[in-house]
Amino acid sequence: MRVPLKTFVRDQVRRNTERLGRPIRIARGYKEYAARRALAESIPTAECWDVSSLSAEGYLIVPGMAAGVAELITASRDKLAHAQNLPQSRNKAFFSQLLEAGDRGLDTIFTRFALTDKVLNTTARYLGVAPFLESVELLYSKPVQGPPAQSQQWHKDRTDRKILKVFVYINDVTPKHGPLSLLPRSQSEKVPEFLFHYLTDDEMARYADLSKVVALTGAAGTTILIDTQTSYHLGSRCQEPRLAYVAYFSSGFGYRARETRWIVDPAALSPLSPLQRYALGAS
Repeated sequence: MRVPLKTFVRDQVRRNTERLGRPIRIARGYKEYAARRALAESIPTAECWDVSSLSAEGYLIVPGMAAGVAELITASRDKLAHAQNLPQSRNKAFFSQLLEAGDRGLDTIFTRFALTDKVLNTTARYLGVAPFLESVELLYSKPVQGPPAQSQQWHKDRTDRKILKVFVYINDVTPKHGPLSLLPRSQSEKVPEFLFHYLTDDEMARYADLSKVVALTGAAGTTILIDTQTSYHLGSRCQEPRLAYVAYFSSGFGYRARETRWIVDPAALSPLSPLQRYALGAS
C-alpha cells in the first residue's frame, strides 16, 4: 500500500517522540520506579505461572482454571444478559465495551480478578517491575460486513517496551468466534518496525510466515497472557459472537501517560498488598 511521504514521516516522528516519554517519566519518578523494580525482583518464581513460553514466543496459556475465573464468567454473562444496548466501542463496529464506571470498583470481580496474586505476581516478574493496571474491559465481539479493519488486522501495541494483557474467554471460542490470533515472537521480529500500525494479511505475508499463526481457541474460562508489544496479533474476525474479559498492564512508566487514574477510598487501601497498591497507582 503506497502512502504519501508526508504521512509516513509524520508517523515515524510521532512514534519516536512518544518513546522519549519513557526515560523522562522514569527520571521524574525514579524513587517509585526503583521501588517497583525491587518489589518485582523479590517475588518468588513459585508464586507465578511459568513465563517461559511468554518470554520465548509472546504468549502463555494458563493451565487449568485460574482463581476467580468462575466468578468472572458468571458476572460477565450477567452483564451481557442485562445490557440495555451494545454501543460501538472506540469507532470499532465489530465490538462493544460492556463495562461502565461502576463496574471498575475494587468490590467488583472485574477489578478484583486483575488484582489476584497470581496475575500480579506473574505480570511483575515478566515486566520486571510492579505493574500498573491501565484498564479492564469486557468486550463483546460480533460479526460485521466488510473486510477486516483496525484491530481485526495485524498490529502491535506501542505504548511501552513490554505490555501484558490478560484475556479470559467468557464463552467457548472456536475459529468461528474470532479467536485472539498471533504471530509468535520469532515471526513477529521479522516485520520491519517502520511499517504502519495496522497491516493486512497480504502485507504481513511479505515478511512473516502466516502458516505459523497461532489461533488461541479454547473453552470458556481459558486464560491467556500475551505481550502485545512483542507479538503481532489480531482478533474479533467473528462469524459468531465472542465475549472476552481483558486486563491491560504496563510498567506505568511507558511512552505515554497512564491511561487511568484509579480513585480509591483511603480506607480501602489498608487491606491491599504493596503489589495491588502499585497496580492502582496508590503506593
